[in-house]
Amino acid sequence: MKFNDIIKEVGRGKDGATDLPEDTAYALYGAMLRGEVPELELGALLIAFRIKGESEAEMLGFYRAMEDCLPAMKVQAGRPLPVVIPSYNGARRQGNLTPLLALLLARQGVPVLVHGVTSDPKRVASAEVFAELGIKPSTSIAEAEQTLDRGEVAFLPVDVMSPEVDSLLKLRWRLGVRNSTHTLAKLADPFHGQSVRISSVTHPEYLERSGSFLRASGARALLLRGTEGEVYANPKRCPRIVYFLDGREQVLVEAEAGSIPEIPDLPGAMDAVTTAAWIRQALAGEVPVPRPIQLQAASCLYASGATQALPE
Repeated sequence: MKFNDIIKEVGRGKDGATDLPEDTAYALYGAMLRGEVPELELGALLIAFRIKGESEAEMLGFYRAMEDCLPAMKVQAGRPLPVVIPSYNGARRQGNLTPLLALLLARQGVPVLVHGVTSDPKRVASAEVFAELGIKPSTSIAEAEQTLDRGEVAFLPVDVMSPEVDSLLKLRWRLGVRNSTHTLAKLADPFHGQSVRISSVTHPEYLERSGSFLRASGARALLLRGTEGEVYANPKRCPRIVYFLDGREQVLVEAEAGSIPEIPDLPGAMDAVTTAAWIRQALAGEVPVPRPIQLQAASCLYASGATQALPE
């Protein structure tokens, strides 16, 4: 593969660049993951795609290549489909409630796998909140599977799930900006289609783009606008939640409109200790779980097969 020829195609800026065919994108991203692209060319390609943006065909090819690097985790017979929750951003202004969503689902008998980073120098990662709740990261795929077998939430660090994906993610700190892998990692499914993924976007303009990918890939997933880059529903205003399955889509929850009737009781600070303490209170019924997160959990229960009831 001649990387300089590809750079000529994708490196001409947002308006002048040419999109790659899916098979070429698959081969290119596979080479990136395997460490076969020299450093100079790798940096050029990552920045080029950052500027150009990935086409649907490129994303499909990249995703296929990433799938080759993911483990094949077992699905438990007789239980609802596992819910896969990516966590790669963390809290920036308010408490990170991704662990609350995960624990609410596990309490209903749904296997829950959270995968993501263990720390972020500028944010409070879900892993840090989980640690305050007594949930340690899995050190192997087998350990994560054993945790799920016990009916507990499993947190799988991305470097354990896929060292190849982790190596490209970490280039963010060297290059100064995120790359395509940050988007792809959030779509990772170690159950290879035998699960329900939660997919979120930060900016509304990416909802259709993400929806198009989920339709084209035939994914089983819930799509919504998340909170600060995390997948949990904004506790102050419920977003639209759409269920994708085999290229079809179903709106499970409509976006909340109008003024906010009441500000929910939320963690008083964004640090892990305060957030974990508030989550314990919410799980114990001492403070109410925000209705948007209740509706999101109900959507997950429906999509996983744990219930036939639609969220209401």
